Parts: sequence; C-alpha cells; structure tokens
Amino acid sequence: MKKKVGILSMQRVINYGSYLQAYALKQLLLKHGAESVEFIDIIPGKGLPGYSASGLAYYISRFKAMMKVILAGNAKAKKKTLDYRTRVADMMKKAWGVLGLKDYPMAPQVDLAVIGSDEVFHCCQKTQWGYTPQLYGRIPNAKEVVSYAGSFGATKLEMLKKAGVADEIGENLKCLKSISVRDDNSKFIVEQLTGITPLINIDPVLAYGYKKEIDKATEVDEKNYILVYSYPDRIHDKREVEAIRQFANQKGKKLICVMSRYDWCDRAIIPTPLELLGWFKNADYVITETFHGTIFSIITNRQFATIGRVTAIPKLTSMLRPYGLETRLVAPERSIESIFMEEIDYDKVNSSLSNLQKESEQYLDKILEE
Repeated sequence: MKKKVGILSMQRVINYGSYLQAYALKQLLLKHGAESVEFIDIIPGKGLPGYSASGLAYYISRFKAMMKVILAGNAKAKKKTLDYRTRVADMMKKAWGVLGLKDYPMAPQVDLAVIGSDEVFHCCQKTQWGYTPQLYGRIPNAKEVVSYAGSFGATKLEMLKKAGVADEIGENLKCLKSISVRDDNSKFIVEQLTGITPLINIDPVLAYGYKKEIDKATEVDEKNYILVYSYPDRIHDKREVEAIRQFANQKGKKLICVMSRYDWCDRAIIPTPLELLGWFKNADYVITETFHGTIFSIITNRQFATIGRVTAIPKLTSMLRPYGLETRLVAPERSIESIFMEEIDYDKVNSSLSNLQKESEQYLDKILEE
C-alpha cells in the first residue's frame, strides 16, 4: 500500500528558494512512490527569549520595517522598491496554486510526514511562527515522521541551550523514524541532542535537479547580462556594489536583479519560480548572496560568485565542499573578478552531483517503503 505523505516545510515564505525546494521535494516523493503529497502548514508556537516576533508582534515589526523603507532616503526610489516587493509577494501567492497549497486547511491525516527541507529547525530567529515543537516531530496527524535535509541554519547548540529548548528538541527528534539534515552544523546538533548520527542529504533542489524544467526553459527577453540574486536590500555595502558594477562594465554586461530591486542594476524582474530557472540558464554570470541562489547556479551550470554572509558561511561551505566549489565564495583574498577568472568544470561538478542524487534516492526509497 502506497503512503499518503505530508510535507512540513516553509512553503508559504515569500522566497524563490523556499518555493522551489518545496516543489522539488513534492516531485521527488511522487517519483519514488508516494500515493499523494500534501503540504502541512506550520502551527505557530511561542517566541523564544530574544527572538520573540511571532503572531501579531511579527506583523507589527514587518509593518514598521516597511514604513522605514518608505520614509528613509530617496522616497521615490524606496517606493519603487516597496512596490516591487508587493508585486513579488502577489506573484508568489498565485504560484502557490502550482504547489497545491490550500487556504490554511486543517492538518491532513497522513501515513508519513516529512519535515524539510530548508531551515525548518532554525528557531533562534524572528519568524511569524516562533518556536513550535511541531517542526521537530510532534505531528499527531501522522503515523510516521521523518526529516529530509532539514537545517538549523544559523542556530547553534549553545543558542538552543540558552533558550531552554535543547532538551525538548532532542526528545522530539528521537521520535523520528529517520533523520536527514543538509549541513555539518545540523548534523552536530542532532548528534549532541539525540546520540543519533543523521544522514546528510543534498537540498531537494539539487536532488531533483530540475533538468526537465531547465531544458524546457525558453530564451528570456535579455542577452549579455549578469543576474544579481539576493534577499531584499542585502547587497548595500558600497565596496560590494562598486565591485559588481566594475565587473559588469568590464565585461560589457547589463545587471539584472531579481527578488531584490537595486537602483544600481539596469532592470528588476519578477519571473515565476519556474521562469526564474530560465533567467539563470541564460545568464552569462550570476552574483548571489543566498544559499539557493548558489544552488540555482549549480543546476543551471552557470559561472557564479557568492557573497557569503557571516551567518551563512558554514552552510554554504558545507554545501559547496562536495563539488570543490568553496572558492566561489567572495572573501578578502578572493574578489568577484578573480573568482570569475577561473571557470567551473561542470563535468566534474555534475558527476559529483549525480552520486549525491543517488544517495538521496536511496533515502527516499527507504522512507517510502511499505
């Protein structure tokens, strides 16, 4: 008898990476024998000390941030940025229909709940759901619970202990039938809290690969461009901006930004999540500062450089290491220009990726066994 599966993830976050990893995991589960796949919405919990921004407090903080954008600096430019963010959110909500998301239904009864991927275990941050034991396995509507490539993100073991939730998380994780994480930090935390050594599996976007969708991706309405993919307003250091602009001018390329609008780029676009893969595929270069922006570059075989933020360096390094691509991270000794002087050998990268995809397939077959 095939299993009815529920995915507990961050599929409603307005973020291309969150969307495409959720879509990929659904496709993988169906491919490996799931009878059906639904999404389970996160049940809001409590705000942890120092990270309390759940519920109404979260939305108030978001409103204040939006007002700050409107009132600060160049009002006209800021309004364009705010309008852009609103249109991205509207587009993403329409795309939820492709995932099969419903209007916050009751938690479905499933044979198997899969927690992941993305930073589902990252509770030491401000989110609208706060800290909820549900994300660590307390899912009463599921007969069995596993995780796939879950991540604690920037949350460290000592942060969980300080917040007073380490023991509870450990007890909940022990009840999972199988535990799979996607990075070294998450593996370490699980080992320390449970005594269990989890598997490390690649992110669903890498595991699924999107080969069919990338092959079908049509030409976009731009040529000779560098794609700039980042979270909103994250590339604002004057030196970073100047380095990007100088490289674009040197190569005679336009700068096209997506997910975040920048005045120093030539154009800001709002593709659907699947259309985004076409923009990566047709880019001459990619400059990103996100985990999934880096992954999109790999699966489309682009020459890329990733500006690694302090909190993201560990997960980026852990993800890039199997492909020998750690040197694609911008650092004081590695400028954007110097990184692009060395081209990526995608024959080797794709060979390594193929092996890791097989490991993921074996794990998915295991958790979906009758």
